[in-house]
Amino acid sequence: MVDLSGLVIVNTRPANRAQALTTELVATGATVAALPLLEIQPLALTAEQRQWLLDIDYYRWVFVVSPTAAELGLAHLGNYWPQWPIDLHWLAVGETTAEVLRHALLEPIVPAEESSEGLLKLPVLQQLQHGDRLLVWRGEGGRNLVRDNLQKQGVRVDYLNLYQRQLPANSHHQWLLLRAQQLPDVVILTSGEALNHWLTLVGDDAAHIAAVVVSPRLAVLAQNAGLKTCIIAASTRGHDIIEAIGTWQNSLKHDIQ
Repeated sequence: MVDLSGLVIVNTRPANRAQALTTELVATGATVAALPLLEIQPLALTAEQRQWLLDIDYYRWVFVVSPTAAELGLAHLGNYWPQWPIDLHWLAVGETTAEVLRHALLEPIVPAEESSEGLLKLPVLQQLQHGDRLLVWRGEGGRNLVRDNLQKQGVRVDYLNLYQRQLPANSHHQWLLLRAQQLPDVVILTSGEALNHWLTLVGDDAAHIAAVVVSPRLAVLAQNAGLKTCIIAASTRGHDIIEAIGTWQNSLKHDIQ
């Protein structure tokens, strides 16, 4: 088992999704501070969006970008479809999202690289043709990479924005309490929104705290924002995050020797 004893790690996952990761980190000997940087607010569907769900069997594929999108999207879809549509294919950005869909007896395809870039490498999407349709379930303000690329193939891509993310109201107070004790060693940032909120909240201190990110793209954004140390984890899963932190910690020990 990876030993992270002595490290103070900030878990910024939303409060309703943080516990599993915190439990895994604590088991390594790390001290974990919870500082949620994202609060989810479900959005009401527009008339057009309701029609997309009613006509979802017109789409060939549904791409789901997060566990929250999966949960909210399935709840809405269940209002219109007592049984899931036949011949509708599902895509999940990663295994955590896929598990929500599997729990609903759906069988999504998951790219090896858990990102929109990884999704676009899938042969099933590269083979889509003019007139095919794809529906994306996501949060408001997400990236447009999938639509921008598939539209070049003549594919119609619709974005169903199911929720918005905001910084929890008490985050500033929580940070001040944490900062008064000591500067953390590591922060876990699993999205661009979390990175932006972290920078707003922490200010100049951010440059002195190692950041775990979950994609090369996010690492570039973090480095461009002035974060000096970026640790890239293979995914948002706990064991991948722990392995990445352990590798970084070992490299520091090696440098000292």
